[in-house]
Amino acid sequence: MSSRTPGRSSGLGAGVRRFIYKTGLCEGTNVKTTEGNLPVEYLATGDRVVTASGVHRIRHISTRPLTDCPIEVRRGALGPGRPEQDMLLAPDQFVRLADWRSHKLYGADSTAVPVSRLQDGEHITWGEHPGELLVYDLELESEQIIFAEGMQVMSAPPPAPAAANIAAE
Repeated sequence: MSSRTPGRSSGLGAGVRRFIYKTGLCEGTNVKTTEGNLPVEYLATGDRVVTASGVHRIRHISTRPLTDCPIEVRRGALGPGRPEQDMLLAPDQFVRLADWRSHKLYGADSTAVPVSRLQDGEHITWGEHPGELLVYDLELESEQIIFAEGMQVMSAPPPAPAAANIAAE
């Protein structure tokens, strides 16, 4: 399966698939950038996104069709304005918790967990399979907390160095 890399002016072009997980932001999700909130499908390599630690440039964007049902997170499910509107995420997309859920469920001040683990049957649920829904993995210089619809989610981790990949085999 191949992936595609988006660009504002050129549409979708061929790219290299880097991610094997079921992570990603579904198309239509607004991401906080230095130009304001933009739909993830409008972002391009080099754009600057706002993270919890400052502004970082996008190094690579990987897209692919979502093969599983998405997780639907209803507006305000994780607190006021989190998310700002109903949204869909890939099941393994990591969401950062820094509230009572993190303390109660994980015994930590903050933690990042796959959104599928937060299902409650009412506010966070399995969504309907939408057919041809694309998901986008945003790779920055390092893994960062980015803001998607006002929620804190993890960016994609950069690829491991080639030497580490060989050693792992």
